[in-house]
Amino acid sequence: MGTILVCLSSKCLEKLVGILREEFVKTLFVRRDIRKLRESLKYFDSVCEDADALALENRVTGTWWSDVKDVMYDVDDIVDFLRAHSYKQRSCDCVLFSRLAQLPLDYRIARRIKYVNERLVQITMNSKMFVPLAVRSPQILQRNGVCRYVAASVDELDVVGREIKETTDDMVQMIIGCGHQSTISVYGILGMGGIGKTTLAQKIYNDGRIRERFHHVLIWLSISESISETDLLKEAIEKAGGQSYQGKSKDQLLQALLNCITEQSIFLVLDNMTSSHIWIDLLRSPIERCADAHVLVTTRSRDVLSQMNAIHVHKVHKLKEHDGLELLMKRSFRTEDEINVFGDVGSQIVKKCDGLPLAIKAVAGVLSSKATKEEWARVLESRWCYEGLPEEIQGPLYLSYSDLSPQLKTCFLWCALLPQNFHIHRDVTYYWIAEGFVKKEGSRPIHEVAEDYYHELIMRNLLQARPEYIDKGISTMHDLLRLLGQYLTGDEAMFMDEENDETPPNVWRLAVGNAVEEIPGIQDQKKLRCVLVYYHDACRSVKRDIYRKLEHLRILILVGACLQSIPESVGHLVLLRLLDVSYNEEIKQLPESIGNLTFLEYLSVSGCLKLASLPASLMTLSTISFLSIGGTRLTQVPKGIGNFRRMDNLRSVFQVGTRGFRLDELDSLSKIRRLLLIKLEKASPPASPVLCNKRHLKELGISCTMGEEADCRTSYEDNEVKNIEEIYNKLCPSQNLQYIFIDGFPGGVFPEWLSSEPQDTLPNLAHLHFNHCISCPELPPAGQLPILQVLHVKGADAVVSIGHELFGKGVVSPTHTIIFPKLELLEIVDIYNWQSWSVSTESLSDGMSHPKNPKYINCCLN
Repeated sequence: MGTILVCLSSKCLEKLVGILREEFVKTLFVRRDIRKLRESLKYFDSVCEDADALALENRVTGTWWSDVKDVMYDVDDIVDFLRAHSYKQRSCDCVLFSRLAQLPLDYRIARRIKYVNERLVQITMNSKMFVPLAVRSPQILQRNGVCRYVAASVDELDVVGREIKETTDDMVQMIIGCGHQSTISVYGILGMGGIGKTTLAQKIYNDGRIRERFHHVLIWLSISESISETDLLKEAIEKAGGQSYQGKSKDQLLQALLNCITEQSIFLVLDNMTSSHIWIDLLRSPIERCADAHVLVTTRSRDVLSQMNAIHVHKVHKLKEHDGLELLMKRSFRTEDEINVFGDVGSQIVKKCDGLPLAIKAVAGVLSSKATKEEWARVLESRWCYEGLPEEIQGPLYLSYSDLSPQLKTCFLWCALLPQNFHIHRDVTYYWIAEGFVKKEGSRPIHEVAEDYYHELIMRNLLQARPEYIDKGISTMHDLLRLLGQYLTGDEAMFMDEENDETPPNVWRLAVGNAVEEIPGIQDQKKLRCVLVYYHDACRSVKRDIYRKLEHLRILILVGACLQSIPESVGHLVLLRLLDVSYNEEIKQLPESIGNLTFLEYLSVSGCLKLASLPASLMTLSTISFLSIGGTRLTQVPKGIGNFRRMDNLRSVFQVGTRGFRLDELDSLSKIRRLLLIKLEKASPPASPVLCNKRHLKELGISCTMGEEADCRTSYEDNEVKNIEEIYNKLCPSQNLQYIFIDGFPGGVFPEWLSSEPQDTLPNLAHLHFNHCISCPELPPAGQLPILQVLHVKGADAVVSIGHELFGKGVVSPTHTIIFPKLELLEIVDIYNWQSWSVSTESLSDGMSHPKNPKYINCCLN
């Protein structure tokens, strides 16, 4: 609560200062009240941000903070309505009409400001009577900003001690030693929450012997209470190498899964099983059709393993003191030599964490920004427990939260609103920006600042990076940390599931799990600022005028919600910043009223299979910074993309002819960081290179239409191929590029900027992906790229041999020159004509010697 207050008050102060400079405010009747409001906020901007803890223990203080929070949200709404009004005034041509039209709005705003000012006065008086002096006194906060440490890979940091290594080896030997058998073998990992069950399962899953034995089908499924059967099946199909299309029924998805796994050897991990029904009622039947199936289950319940007929159960115990100290040192990014400095106080911290890995990692996140032994001692001696907190989230977990800056606290609490085991993509940063949680830092792009927040939460172990994503682009939140976040937000935010299916009267943020049969009447929740619905068919019957009543919405996410259409009333959401209606297959068009959303920053319609056009009014919105339109029926992107001067992330745009969007428009997008261009076979080459001066561009995807399989490739004439090659050459990026995805390229030679000496043209490239580059006989010389982490090659039909040309110009042997100095993953799959690999993987590994990075080589010819 105090966290929200600190962020809101400072944000509103900044906005009010800007509004008072606006010309239109001079004509309002409420200018004096706005000034009074600004002065009142200065008091609240100086209050103690530790109110979260104080409110937990003092009911009167908690009630006072609740009142403050309520009125502060009102202030934020008023300020944003004023800003929206300002925009309309500036865009109105007729001054007289403009001033007449504003009179009713003036009156409404005046009433709200007067009411808020009166409430603020009363709240200030109450604070002197009921609230501890420590809360009211301005303090110099000893909070840490976003730390700039770079974390190592998740697996490497979490693996400590001999026990996990020996257990991994024993269980792997047991699994691969069983031989091929017709019955399903189930193995269990049992233990309390936060004790390291998932870490052990990841070690087993990633073991080279497991991957060699089950190289055709390895599936990892994270089970949550809110996940639907269809979503689980879709994920299983994708992990098994198939395609799961949206809108398929359960029976259709089961058949698709059977097509992927029948008569195959399969290794399946079911992580965080709380009940056996997912196995018994859904997955067991298709898995029985496999030729050889081994299932690894992590759970807190021995009954689950008994009902699944586990043939072996390993119980995970708490860490021994020396192993716990090793984990603490690694997770706080201390070297082995520093154990002499921090070891004694570190051992006491480990004891206080009771040997629980999750607790140790949480405290290590706090210690990672503490540079001296004295600072570690202060953490040890600080207060870890507060009355009012449930026992399972006391101590280290709350300590790790309380050490965050106000901005990071709000971002952490927001993530707790998401479903259990939800894959939190890096794009969650756009949600934080839309909520106003991200504070600008000088001239840095705000989206970069937000991504620093995301990586800071990972570094502090409050989000857990998925190990299969080397760049930590996807993470999850441990269910105990999620419980902490939900407890701290109280009635302010709610995730609806089977147990909580009634909304409190004044909820600000609402997420609906697909276990809820019917979404309640949210039109009565007039204070809602954020609504999240993922893959729930109850939105099919949403009333068309519902949006008229939700005027405070900033975020509206209705993904896979079976919407038939988007009503015109969405244009009444004048404060809306983020709209995601992806994967609603029946939507055919967006209303022209979208143009009224003058604050809109984020729009995604990807996967709306029947969407055939975008409204012309969309192109007038200068605030757009994220636009995703892939997987639709659009035949043309409207002209005007170049007007989106704030564009940060542009996905799946394409050029057809000369009437709509043209590649030349990219020249004006100076702030763009991520760009995906598709259907380049239909485009015309830009007049000049349009990306070489984009110094913020970090990620580039370029693609042509290309069939997935070798026997159904798209055929192109020679003149078409020549045109495509010219386009790819003209899309030369700047040296700051970190990711490149080339998906579908019929040319015979890769672009010059990639095929000559990429270590000079792309020195910051870390991820290089080639999919279906069907006519290039040689791969680019990537071996000398200084920080390349991932090299992925798929469907290179013309490649017959891979040899020294991959290592770099002039490199004859990897034994005399270091190649791929930072490579962590080399993946070569589905190269149907590949015949020879002229360098052994042993010598390749010798050349790739870099002791801190594990190396994975996955080669599959199919």
